[in-house]
Amino acid sequence: MASGGGGEVIHHNTINNESSNILLQAAVNYGNIHTKNEGRMQAAVNYGHTFNFIPPKTGPKIKKINYDIPLNLPFARNPNFAGRTEEMMTISKSFSRCFLESNSSSAPAICAITGTGGMGKTQTALEYAYASRERHHLTAVFWISAATVENIQTSFVNIMQRIVEEQARVSWPESPPDYKAIAHSLGIPGLVDKSGRVSFDPEIIDSIRFALFNWLNLPGNSKWLLIFDNVDDLTVGIRDYFPTHGGGGVLVTSRRREFSQFAEQIVLNGLDKESSICLLLQLARLKQPTENDRGQAAAVVEKLGYMPLAISHAGCFIHIMNIAVDEYPRYYERAFKIAQSQVPDLGWAYGNETAVTAWEVSFLAVQQQDAEAASLLLSCSYLDRNEIFERLWEDGESTDVAAQLEQKKKFSLLASYSLIDRNYPGTFSIHPVVHEWARERVNGEERFQYIRGALRLLRRPILQKQTLQSQGRWDPGEERRIMSHAMVLCGYLDTGFIQHELKNQQPDTIGAINSVASVFYNQSSPETLATARVMASILDHQGKHNEALEQYQRMLTARKALNGQQFGYDIVSDEDPAALDLLHDMATSLYNLGRYSEALKYYQEALVGKQKVLGKYHSSTLITLNNMAAILSDQGRIDEAMDQYQKILVYQENSPHRDERSILGTTNSIAALLNKQGRFEEALEYHQKALAGMQKVLDPNHTSIFSTTRDIASVLSNLGKDTEALEWYYKALNGFERVLGPTHPKTLTVAGQIATVFQGQGLYGEALKLYKRTLITQEQFLGLEHPSTLKTIHDIGSVLRCQQKYDEALEQYQIALKGREELLGGDHPDTLVSIYWTGLVLLDQKKYDESIPLFYRALAGFEALGQNHSATSIGAADVMERIALVFVNQGKYKEALKWCTRSLETREKTLGKDHPVTITAAKTVANCKKTIFYQKGCIIT
Repeated sequence: MASGGGGEVIHHNTINNESSNILLQAAVNYGNIHTKNEGRMQAAVNYGHTFNFIPPKTGPKIKKINYDIPLNLPFARNPNFAGRTEEMMTISKSFSRCFLESNSSSAPAICAITGTGGMGKTQTALEYAYASRERHHLTAVFWISAATVENIQTSFVNIMQRIVEEQARVSWPESPPDYKAIAHSLGIPGLVDKSGRVSFDPEIIDSIRFALFNWLNLPGNSKWLLIFDNVDDLTVGIRDYFPTHGGGGVLVTSRRREFSQFAEQIVLNGLDKESSICLLLQLARLKQPTENDRGQAAAVVEKLGYMPLAISHAGCFIHIMNIAVDEYPRYYERAFKIAQSQVPDLGWAYGNETAVTAWEVSFLAVQQQDAEAASLLLSCSYLDRNEIFERLWEDGESTDVAAQLEQKKKFSLLASYSLIDRNYPGTFSIHPVVHEWARERVNGEERFQYIRGALRLLRRPILQKQTLQSQGRWDPGEERRIMSHAMVLCGYLDTGFIQHELKNQQPDTIGAINSVASVFYNQSSPETLATARVMASILDHQGKHNEALEQYQRMLTARKALNGQQFGYDIVSDEDPAALDLLHDMATSLYNLGRYSEALKYYQEALVGKQKVLGKYHSSTLITLNNMAAILSDQGRIDEAMDQYQKILVYQENSPHRDERSILGTTNSIAALLNKQGRFEEALEYHQKALAGMQKVLDPNHTSIFSTTRDIASVLSNLGKDTEALEWYYKALNGFERVLGPTHPKTLTVAGQIATVFQGQGLYGEALKLYKRTLITQEQFLGLEHPSTLKTIHDIGSVLRCQQKYDEALEQYQIALKGREELLGGDHPDTLVSIYWTGLVLLDQKKYDESIPLFYRALAGFEALGQNHSATSIGAADVMERIALVFVNQGKYKEALKWCTRSLETREKTLGKDHPVTITAAKTVANCKKTIFYQKGCIIT
């Protein structure tokens, strides 16, 4: 084997793995012209330890080493490359002392292009390579894939292969090359075979590396450029692969930002606006773009944060899908991954990279090093991307500096991979497309943990606000920042998320939602009013109807003021969609509070506007109509409610946007109304028809299927078919438990209905056990101040009454009554029912003077509501009969007859003379008359 540079020839007797390493390193050191004499002598000594020293012989020589290597980059020049003029000038400036023969012995200049994935780092380096080859007449430009150590080593071998091949072509243009001589001259003796193939073995990669560095440092060889692409893993010891001598330049591309200590570092941000527009229109291939096209393109590139890769995807998507420029944002928002992955079959300048994969690589690297930092980024995707302040992660009262530093390391790691941009101290931002990608990275219920994380981040400063305000330390700018984050976050607090949190026992999350909601309640801009409406609806969902109503009223007042500022009138216009939505929401809260007349008034006002603005067939219009029908039903205005539902059904069936699911929902509502009328067989038929349709058009786990199953059970129970009813109730219960969880209000409602069947069967112990188990869950997850919890307390009282445990029953009724009065108000139907039953248990105890005021109060409430009778719930006629019973027990038979007669007249009016309940009431009146005649006790059922 020959040493490089024409040194001594060494022969060896044996070679083993250990001695081969000594040989190779010694050969490199001995042949390296920069190795001092002492080092060269030591290399000889190393040889001598293992090998026999033989007098030198002159090896084959090459007259002239070739420096001119044809350009062979892995990517063609990008014809769509746009902008980056300033960045190209900065790169050129950093290499201003390079590429000169007089500087061939100096250290090469290093320039690093950094930035988040998709900013065009590789494309910028590529364009510089092509441009500088022409401008500076570079003799060699080498591209090194630097993602891993193995990639770098492979690139080095490939570079040496090209040097060998070009040396062979120049030195032996017309005859077979002497590769032994070439290897000898290049300092890699024995590493090039007879066919000219450079050997690649990890054991001897250092020989290749040092030989390449020697070649780059040969006299006169100064016009070279090494490009290290994708240097993202800083653990590879990248500086070991940078030459330390030579007159060329080293250009690096990386997502990491740690190069400023030893290199000129350029951070790539978005393209300038004009270049972005040109790039989009060029890739969209619009033949003759108009000014309108340019305006639409400007909006698109701004949304994409002027990111070249994202703009390139957008242009390709517009061209391939053959859509208008202004249609792209709709696809981007609804199908991000598709809209940001579209590439042409030919001519894609980014190799295998897409926007989606660009950040996934960085994210996975962060996740491997610090999973909490990765989760932090995903939670931030639900906040405002522009100004995220690091104090969100700090406990204001904590003095644990070590913990604070650990947290800052997470931000530093994300910034290192260019996934966040650190701005002024204590804040950072996220590029809009990275922000979108992070949010779209996970789907379904997996995303809920990151929404939850964002909620908890905002809750802390909101809770601290009151304390800081009282101390005079609250910064108004802090409120602005919190508001901007809360507005973004609230857009993702949908019903699905809230139901999931309730199902999975996350009461802290609901508390955090309420804290975030408080930020919006005194705001008056259109944007904040829209968000406040979402938050108020969450209060409604939690059963906090009074609080929700208060916020809706406040928002409506703010909306009027806003109209006054913008249009000169301070009233709600029937053409203002936002105001119409608020009217509808207020009506819904009033409906939930049992204030039916007021609710109908607001629904009617909203309906007029919706019919004018949206049309009578619009789904929003039909929802308002449906709610009005429900109120009429609850008021006992059965015929009017039925007419309303039939009208809705006609609209739905004739709508140009026919929706089978809505039709089935209305069919089910008609069935529920028939059930209230006591027309149980017809109700059962309608419910079964609705269920069959739902099973065809809905997912098997859709909750509407379980609700209809529950309704069928209710009808069967009214028909006295308790065994069948229980079967259907358990089907509904299992479905709700599986989909919504055991703690969801709908699940607990069905459990209560099963207990009611047990109670009707006289199985009081079983019923009481189930009610109490339900109550424990409700108190834990819904709280005492929830309508469902109070209903269960009331139902427990009913079972105790059936067991003739009147004192215990009275206690439960009074707890339910007090809670309903405070939560729902004294006029709510549920409150009136509690008043009625409290009076009833006092009647059982023969406390007539205490019971009669409660009955009068309940009657006044039911009559005010217009709820004259319902076949399956308490109404005015029922109360009249109980008043009559009090008078009978007091021996006041004429008073009793008067109230029995009023009850009969009410039932005849609402149900008709032939209804079973009316017939029973008629018998009661007849009995009462006989009693008066004989002055004996009467029977009242």
